[in-house]
Amino acid sequence: MGYRNRSHFLICVAVLVGLSGITQAQTSEDDVQAIHRTYSAWVETTNAKDIESWATFLSDDPFFAPPEQAALDSKEKVLEFYSELFADPNFVGLECQQLDVTVANSRDIAWSRGVCLATFLDERGVAQSSPSKWAKAWVRNENGEWKCRLNTWNTNSSD
Repeated sequence: MGYRNRSHFLICVAVLVGLSGITQAQTSEDDVQAIHRTYSAWVETTNAKDIESWATFLSDDPFFAPPEQAALDSKEKVLEFYSELFADPNFVGLECQQLDVTVANSRDIAWSRGVCLATFLDERGVAQSSPSKWAKAWVRNENGEWKCRLNTWNTNSSD
C-alpha cells in the first residue's frame, strides 16, 4: 500500500472509529431515556394502583429490599407486597424523581438512583409524606425492554 493509499485508509479508519463512538454514545443516551420513560410509567402505574400493569415493570427474578422488612426474593413476594400497598386505603401515592441513570457498556444492565415522597393518610385522614432515597438495577429483556431486577430504598431523609 502506497503512502497516499495508507493515508486514505488511516483517515477512513479514524472516521469509522469516531462514528462508532458517536453511535455508542447515542445508543447509551437512548437507553438512558428509555429507562427514564420506564420509571415515569412505573410511578404513574403505582399511583393508579394497578398491580397487573405494575407487574410488567419487573424482571422474571426481582429482588426488592424494603426498609425494616424481610427481603422480597421472588416475583410472587414482590407482587404480594405491592398488592397489599395498593389495597391500603391510606396509601395516597408517590412523588418521585430519578436523579441518575448509568447504562453498562454491555447495554444489558443499568442502575439508577433517586428520591421519593410516599404519601399516606394518618389516623385523622391528614396526608403525611415520608421522604426516601432509592437505587434500582435494570436488566434488558429479550424484547429490548428495561425491567427492574433490584430495588432498595430507605426512609432516611438526609443526603
